[in-house]
Amino acid sequence: KLQLLNKLKKLNEDPTVHGIIVQLPLDSDNKIDQHLITDSVSPDKDVDGLNTINEGRVAIGDLSSFLPCTPNGCIELIRRSGVSMVGAETVVLGRSKIVGTPVAELLKWNHATVTVCHSKTKNLQEVCKRADILVVGIGKAELVRGSWIKPGAVVIDCGINVIADSTKKSGQRIVGDVAYEEARQIASYITPVPGGVGPMTVAMLMKNTVQSAQHAANKIIQHTWNLRSLPLNLKRPVPSDIAIAHAHEPKDIAQLAEEIGLYPGEISLYGNKKAKISVSSVLKRLGHQKDGKYIVVAGITPTPLGEGKSTTSVGLVQALTAHKNKNAFVCLRQPSQGPTFGIKGGAAGGGYSQVIPMEDFNLHLTGDIHAVGAAHNLVAAQMDARIFHEATQADKALYDRLTPTIKGVRKFSKIQLKRLQRLGIDKTDPNSLTDEEKAKFARLNIDSNRIVWNRVVDINDRYLRKITIGQSPTEKGLTRETSFMITVASEIMAILALAKDLDDFKTRLSKMVVAFDKTGIPVTADDLGLTGALMILLKDAIEPTLMQTLEGSPVLVHAGPFANIAHG
Repeated sequence: KLQLLNKLKKLNEDPTVHGIIVQLPLDSDNKIDQHLITDSVSPDKDVDGLNTINEGRVAIGDLSSFLPCTPNGCIELIRRSGVSMVGAETVVLGRSKIVGTPVAELLKWNHATVTVCHSKTKNLQEVCKRADILVVGIGKAELVRGSWIKPGAVVIDCGINVIADSTKKSGQRIVGDVAYEEARQIASYITPVPGGVGPMTVAMLMKNTVQSAQHAANKIIQHTWNLRSLPLNLKRPVPSDIAIAHAHEPKDIAQLAEEIGLYPGEISLYGNKKAKISVSSVLKRLGHQKDGKYIVVAGITPTPLGEGKSTTSVGLVQALTAHKNKNAFVCLRQPSQGPTFGIKGGAAGGGYSQVIPMEDFNLHLTGDIHAVGAAHNLVAAQMDARIFHEATQADKALYDRLTPTIKGVRKFSKIQLKRLQRLGIDKTDPNSLTDEEKAKFARLNIDSNRIVWNRVVDINDRYLRKITIGQSPTEKGLTRETSFMITVASEIMAILALAKDLDDFKTRLSKMVVAFDKTGIPVTADDLGLTGALMILLKDAIEPTLMQTLEGSPVLVHAGPFANIAHG
């Protein structure tokens, strides 16, 4: 059951899939609730029309969505017979979810006078005899005899039954719920079994699928977002920024995502006010669309309290979306906790041009800055550990640590093979290297005086601006001076702001120069064997965070200040 539900969830969220059919009855060794499965198909992709929501729409006369295929096929057959359904005495024999109940509702909304019969109905033959239109789907072979049928009636047989027949090679044949040979002598129109309702069901299924594709196409070519703007609660005198932020209730972020045309599978919710957007999925889906206009709000005269770039940007997007009905979003960098806890304060805008919730925007958000900090400090820790081990171990011991034998197998990792290529060593077997090649591979020979990578922390801590590390007795006197800087000034943050996708991100990370060796050759993150680990820490950070302004306009929050400024 879980496998099937997970598969349906993926199909529901896949924008390239327009219709989903669940073959019934379910073919499984395990008992599965059939009703649960049909209700797990998105109503927007339920081309069978069996989801309770779609069936409920039929029950109340809303025929704008997907109609159940077999019942709709029955209606089409009756319509093609030329017999009017308006006011016709109509009997539906059977009340199943798939046929009887929905066909009775469709007949009702086509103005027929409908009687539904079932296994407990009294005087069944007499009731059937009154029918101008008789629809049968009760699952009993040839139950309805010719004598049950009103002369000239239209008979729709939805039954499929297998009975023994010695004249057939297979020893059996398929019949309906109506005795066909008897009924055809009396009815004006009757559907054969097989070959009657079945092909029309397929036709209605195709009709629903085309309808779904048209709906998807209309959604793609729809030029204006269905954006619901939020009213501003204006006050005079203007309250503080935080008072204004608290006076406005943001809408659920999933609703905003839907309003601007994002699909559920393209966002990852962080609570109900923030969401990560899968850029690769969205760009792939919208690759055919023409690019929009790009407006840069810049400044060159910074003040201790900022210049108002964020406030201006947020105000512009609110004006364009909430007041001019244009499709627009504002892209802001994620604030650093350094300025947030300093004199400058937060960076969510100000007055009635703010991003909300303000506290979420200014503090932590979805943790991207922390991911950058963890990745940056991992590089620093790995580099210092490497310096220590190279200073305290012989070549062989160092090489054996880097290329251990695991379960009898010794091999280079992919990143180690890349280092071998850079060194000009054309070998893939760790046991085949010469002692000179082993030393060349194992030793980075980092010059401690030419390390260009320090550590980071996302608060203003002035006492970390210059520090001495390695003072523990376990470090055997390998001390050096280094420093901390604000996390958002990390080169990794600059790379994050520039990266186009995960592959580009990984390539840029691999080439980061962290130090120089004693011959002046750059040492990179790839030389430290760190690129894969950095990507694991940073894989979610490349996805922008969706938030909203006071008026419900979309905001994309990505990267951070400091390091991204040099690159625009």
